[in-house]
Amino acid sequence: MLLRIPRRTAFVLVPLALVGAVLSLRGEVGISSAQAQQASPPNSQAADRPEDRAAVRSAMQSFVKSFESRDAKALAAHWTAEGEFTNEAGLTVRGREALEKAFAGALAKSPELKAEVHPESLRFLSSDSAIEEGSVTVRRGSAEPTTNARYKVLLVREKGSWLFAEMGESPGGNASVADLAWLIGEWKSTSGQAAEIRTTYAWAPNKKFIHVQFNIKEKELALGGFQVIGVDPATGTLHTWTFEVDGGIGEADWRPDGDHWVLDAAGTLSDGSTLTETNILRRVNDDTFTWQSVDRMHGDAELSDLAPVKVTRVKPGK
Repeated sequence: MLLRIPRRTAFVLVPLALVGAVLSLRGEVGISSAQAQQASPPNSQAADRPEDRAAVRSAMQSFVKSFESRDAKALAAHWTAEGEFTNEAGLTVRGREALEKAFAGALAKSPELKAEVHPESLRFLSSDSAIEEGSVTVRRGSAEPTTNARYKVLLVREKGSWLFAEMGESPGGNASVADLAWLIGEWKSTSGQAAEIRTTYAWAPNKKFIHVQFNIKEKELALGGFQVIGVDPATGTLHTWTFEVDGGIGEADWRPDGDHWVLDAAGTLSDGSTLTETNILRRVNDDTFTWQSVDRMHGDAELSDLAPVKVTRVKPGK
């Protein structure tokens, strides 16, 4: 967000958001999966077969629970005896025994895995078969970059239980607002001018956007505003729109770069002058990130780079 500090030194602290994950085998069939909270999205069948929909959701939640408990055997048991998984590179693993070995190896290499899933459609092909499609966001520890993928899973009912007959994933394309879900909540930081900044991130009702409120308090300054973060349908890229209470406005495009996010930001301050800068956000862990602004221009004048600012999550009740 475009935050104006005294002495005409503006600095941007942009909001973020994220959610999604299921399964992701990488490299030598490495798995990436975790927290999957599934909700049936609107479609023509949205009100059909509620019990079966609940059973499919329960099967996915059971799979996630097995993953989080690091039980490769239980993970593989969610597939049919000859079920298969195909990763983004086209490598396919078939059969429970092979899947169990792949999961065991992957879990040993990646002790920290978290993910969330964005189901987009669930349709039933027959009384005992269904296809679910959606997107997934995966994190492999706080130092690794977030990855995105598309998934498609064929489920079949055997002896009363829904199992995976076939699951595949494909490249996820552009970054998603779900990639910033970990930011949901309240955060605080202190700038170089000893101004306290508080920022709150909250989901819009449909989770297509994140709404951000920010406030700055300093001896000679009290400033606030709000932001909206989401995918710009005109470009397909993750974007931020910023509005300050004094009339300043700004925008920024997000792009992942290794272990951090880069935001190309530009804005117009309330006096009509312009500000451009490149912002870098590095996630340290679930409760901490750093923010830095470089390559800054106020009109035609170059501004010095700002040192990284530590931003921490505000715990409930504080």
